[in-house]
Amino acid sequence: MWDELENALAWYAAAPVRWVDSARQDLSAAAEWIWIVLQGDFADEQSTAQIVTGTVISMIPLVDQICDVRDLAANCKKINADSSNTWAWVALLLTLVGLIPLLGSLAKGCCKILFAYGRKFAAKSDKAVKMEQFWEASRSYVDAGILKLNQHLQSPVVRRTLNSLNILEPYRWLADEVRRLAAALDVGELLKVFDQLIDSLRELIELIQRWSDAAMATRAGQMLETVLNVRRMAHAKLEECIRPVHDWMEKLARRLDIEADMSHRARVGAVNVHPNTPALQAANDAIELDLNKPGWVDKTERLVHKAMEEAPSKSGWPDISASGPDPLKDLYKTFKDATPVPIPPGEKLYRVVAPGSNDNAGHWMREAEFLALKNRDDWRRRFAVWRYWNRNGEYVTYTVPPGQSLKAWEGPAASQQLRKDSLYVLEGGAMQIVVDPRELQPVYLSKRQPTNWGYRDFPGESDEFLGLPKLTNKIDRRYLPPDHKLDLPE
Repeated sequence: MWDELENALAWYAAAPVRWVDSARQDLSAAAEWIWIVLQGDFADEQSTAQIVTGTVISMIPLVDQICDVRDLAANCKKINADSSNTWAWVALLLTLVGLIPLLGSLAKGCCKILFAYGRKFAAKSDKAVKMEQFWEASRSYVDAGILKLNQHLQSPVVRRTLNSLNILEPYRWLADEVRRLAAALDVGELLKVFDQLIDSLRELIELIQRWSDAAMATRAGQMLETVLNVRRMAHAKLEECIRPVHDWMEKLARRLDIEADMSHRARVGAVNVHPNTPALQAANDAIELDLNKPGWVDKTERLVHKAMEEAPSKSGWPDISASGPDPLKDLYKTFKDATPVPIPPGEKLYRVVAPGSNDNAGHWMREAEFLALKNRDDWRRRFAVWRYWNRNGEYVTYTVPPGQSLKAWEGPAASQQLRKDSLYVLEGGAMQIVVDPRELQPVYLSKRQPTNWGYRDFPGESDEFLGLPKLTNKIDRRYLPPDHKLDLPE
C-alpha cells in the first residue's frame, strides 16, 4: 500500500530531501510530503506539481483519488471562510457530481475536465454574479474546457479506447452522458460521494498525525475539521445549487451537440476550416491566457520592438519578403531589423523544437543566445514565440559544414501581438537568425536533446508527451533535393 501511495504522491510534489536521504525511513518526512500534497496550491512550501488529467491518471493507483481529495479540501477551505458564498458551494457541487458512480471511466475523465473549468469560473466569481447568469457568465471557461477536451480526445490512449467502445461521435456520446448525469443530480447521491472522500481524507490525515510532530498533526486535524464542518452544512446548501447546476449541465450538453455538428459540417463551395487552423489556435490560446496568464506574456498596447515595415533584400540571401517562397514568406515581420550575415563553417546554430515540428526550418539562434536562456518563459518572451507556433520541449543544433558560409538574416526579434484585437503581446528583442532550410544538410544536424523545460505552458494542461520524450529528428522533405538520401543522426 505504501509503495502505491508514494508513487501517487510523486505525481504532485517531489519527495522532501529528508525522505530521500533517510532511505524512506524518516516517517516525519513522509507525513510532511502527504501534508504538502493534500494542501495543493495552499501550501506555501509546495514544490512544482505534476497535474495529470483524464484516463492517464486512472491507470496509476491512488493518483485520481488523491486529486479528488485535494479538490474537496480546497473547496471546503473556501466555503469555511465564507459559507454564504453560493459560488463556493457550486464549485463543491461540480467536484462531487463528476464522482457520482454513474459514468464509465472514459466518460468520467472527460466530464472531470469540463467540470473543472466550471469550478474555475465559480471559484473566481463574486456574489454580484447571479445564479441565473451562470451559463452566460461562464462561456469563456466552457470554451477553454472544450479546448482541453479536444486535446484529451486526440490523445492516443483515448482514441484507442473510443475505438474499442465503437464510439464514432464522441461529442454526441458525451453530451448524452452529461444529460444522464444531470438527470441523476440528487443531494443524497452527492452526500454519499462527499462521505467517501471524507473517509479517504481521514485515512491520510491519520498517517500524518501518526508520523508528524504535534504542530503538523494539529494543522492536519484542523483541515479535517474544516471539511467536516462543511459536511454538516452541505445538505441544505447543495439543495440550493442543484437547479442552477442542472441547467448549466443541460446547456453544456447542448454545447457538446453543437461541437458534434461542427465536426461533421461541410460547407458547399468552400474549403472546410480545419480545427487546427492558426486563427482558431490563436483564439484557443487567448482563452487560456485569459484564465491563466503566464509570466512570459504582457497585457499591453505597447510593442517594445516594432516589426520591420519593409522586407530587406540582398542578392543571394534568403527572400523573406511577402513574395518569398515557403517557409520564408513574410518572415521579415518577425524582425525588428535584419542584417545579412554569413555564418562561417564550423559554427553551431541552435533551434528549439516541439516533438512534432521539423528540424530543417527557418528560425535559429547562435549558441550564446541559447545558453543565455534561463527557462521556457525566457525563450517565449525574448524570442516572441507563441505557444501555438511551437510547443517547445526539445532542441537541435546545426553545424555549418566545411566550404561556403551559410547566408542568413540576423537581428532582434520583433514584438508579437497574439491577434489584431488582442492586448496579449510577447516582448521580443533577442537576436534571432533566419536561414533558407533548402540550404541545410540533414547530416550536419545533431540528435535532438531535451530542453528540460517541459512541454506544458498552462496549469492543468493535458500533456500528450507525458513520460520520457522520444527525441526523434524530423525532416521536412519538401526542402530537400528530389534525389537526396536522408541520413539522420544516430
